[in-house]
Amino acid sequence: QKSMRFRSAICLLLALCARKCNSLLLSSPNCVHARASACIKMAVETPVRVPERAPVINPGKPSDERQSDPAKKYKLLLFNDNVNRREYVAKVLVSNIPELSQADAYVIMQSAHKNGMAVVGIWLFELAEAYCELLKSGGLISNIEEED
Repeated sequence: QKSMRFRSAICLLLALCARKCNSLLLSSPNCVHARASACIKMAVETPVRVPERAPVINPGKPSDERQSDPAKKYKLLLFNDNVNRREYVAKVLVSNIPELSQADAYVIMQSAHKNGMAVVGIWLFELAEAYCELLKSGGLISNIEEED
């Protein structure tokens, strides 16, 4: 059941990305079409030049100066509201966030009720954003914030 919820969260994330891409394409279809046809035309008309010799590449060790930073993580925040019942909040949390058990959701809900806000979890931006949208669609007040 948890894997099914995880798959649905991934599907939602992909749907959000596809929706954004389609809105960009649909906002100026003539421009995109014109660019695509010009690009195809250019690819057909461009002569192919074969280099006389291959470039010499000196293999070396990667420099330690450019170490990759880990991806930024974001906190998913849940805020207390006076509209939703506590049981409903816990139900929405469990049904939309695959990693949460009922006990975890109850603890998060209680923390938000007592303190006005609770951290639901910490994820990469895209996943945190998708979970935030799921909670908002369930009627909860949520937001994401960069982790310190």
